[in-house]
Amino acid sequence: MADLVVQLAGDLANLFAQHVALAKLELRESAGRVGKGIAFLAAVAPLVLVGYLLLNGALALALARWMPLAASVALMGGLNILAGGVGVALAVRAFRRPILEDTVDELERTAIAFAPERVSETIVEHRHDA
Repeated sequence: MADLVVQLAGDLANLFAQHVALAKLELRESAGRVGKGIAFLAAVAPLVLVGYLLLNGALALALARWMPLAASVALMGGLNILAGGVGVALAVRAFRRPILEDTVDELERTAIAFAPERVSETIVEHRHDA
């Protein structure tokens, strides 16, 4: 009996170590993707911002033929705020992706394996709350 308890403890420690290793791997991959994305954004953002500023100025001047300059600048500003709000909403939605999804799935499978009748209902309820 003592040997079985020792083996069980060793297997549980091994299982826990595998879960931690999976979490580390997922975090490393996520951090790498985020780092590359930020570096690329930092490289091209100034070009986009300057071009965007010039384009908006040109459009405001072109609209000044049909309306006062102040109104055309205000119109361009309003359109930019609207487009920016939509862009921010889309970006926020993209960040709602589950973090460490594989790790969470593996932990759920482990928990269900140890106590299927208690854990599976709780997990389903929690997943639907998120």
